[in-house]
Amino acid sequence: MSTVRDTAVVLRRIEFSETSQVLAVFTRDHGRVRLIAKGVKRSTKTRFAPAIDLLEEGSLLFSPRTGTAEALSILAEWKQTRSFSGLRERLLRVRAAEYVAETTAMLTQDFDPHPALYDALTATLMRLTDASDETALPEVVAQQRNLLIATGLLPRFDACVLCESEGPLPYFSALEGGMLCRSCEAGLAEKRVVSAATLSVLRGGDAAGGAVGAFDILDYHLAHAAGREPTTAAALVPPQRRRSLH
Repeated sequence: MSTVRDTAVVLRRIEFSETSQVLAVFTRDHGRVRLIAKGVKRSTKTRFAPAIDLLEEGSLLFSPRTGTAEALSILAEWKQTRSFSGLRERLLRVRAAEYVAETTAMLTQDFDPHPALYDALTATLMRLTDASDETALPEVVAQQRNLLIATGLLPRFDACVLCESEGPLPYFSALEGGMLCRSCEAGLAEKRVVSAATLSVLRGGDAAGGAVGAFDILDYHLAHAAGREPTTAAALVPPQRRRSLH
């Protein structure tokens, strides 16, 4: 059976048995890969075998899956290269990192590589290791944009997605894929109000004043694209806080 070597970040893990884990990792050169890590927790008298942790980075050797789409690739070797230990020092850092990992797993496909997105993900995790409560959410917003750009799902924020008008643009529609002017929004039920501060951040501006609103709009769009809401979103920014600040 052929094997592949790559570097990866652990996006999701499930304890499969007393000695094994099922992992979803995002690799630099092969995209998302789902793995069975057999015996990864089995220790001996001379060797302690810790489980592979969520959000750690490592070099890996694996045998790609064969057969059905549900088949798991087999992990042959894992060596941790970065633990991003600073994430565990503050609750908001952990929540931010978990959200970034979950949304990456949601929107990427198995064996569809995005090297630039991998580099952006690891850079974001590094910055989150010493982020303050004020800087953590802007880092997440920037990574939401990186993910949407890499997957070709970034909405249109520069003009009305229906008529090309450049403003004012007070509404966003995930179904239409962008901003709406007042003339076009009237006949649409699916839309969110967007403040000028939030729109500035959505266009790539300084997130200091509108990060909460921008997070909510991008999270809303991510959920629409994936078909479900990220489970980590509410813990990172409670809905009652973000939806009142557009």
